[in-house]
Amino acid sequence: MTTVLQVRDLHFAYHDGLAALRGVSFEMCAGDKVALVGPNGAGKSTLMLHLNGILPDGRRDFVNGRGEVSVGGKLLTRDNLPAVRAMVGLVFQNPDDQLFSPTVFEDVAFGPLHMGLPMDEVESRVSSALEAVRMSTFRERLSHHLSVGEKKRIAIATVLSMDPQI
Repeated sequence: MTTVLQVRDLHFAYHDGLAALRGVSFEMCAGDKVALVGPNGAGKSTLMLHLNGILPDGRRDFVNGRGEVSVGGKLLTRDNLPAVRAMVGLVFQNPDDQLFSPTVFEDVAFGPLHMGLPMDEVESRVSSALEAVRMSTFRERLSHHLSVGEKKRIAIATVLSMDPQI
């Protein structure tokens, strides 16, 4: 099986000294489905933010930690950060941190448009993503007028429209 994600000896502490990750190592292969569970403050979100370079801001030599993250065989570095981010889809806990465009369509289309895809491909991806989260009829709605649950579904659609590997 092909390894799609590898984390090796990942350590991270926040600026206040709180150690969030201590020697995390694991591999995921294509087709693996994994659940990450634990109590509040266990480091789940911190780990997820490392997978596409949000923490520690895409640096290989961590200011407050150490270790390596490889996605699709690419070591996460500042130089290949855009390529890695295109491979890893991340839905934030708070959908208001992810939705910023006026309409649902514009939010879901943002990623594919910035990938330089032709408009017919963007339209297809948006339609498929909205259908997957059962929100097809919301494409022209104002994002900020949605309920929290609807916003969460649209946030998932924004990631699905990018067709990430992980």
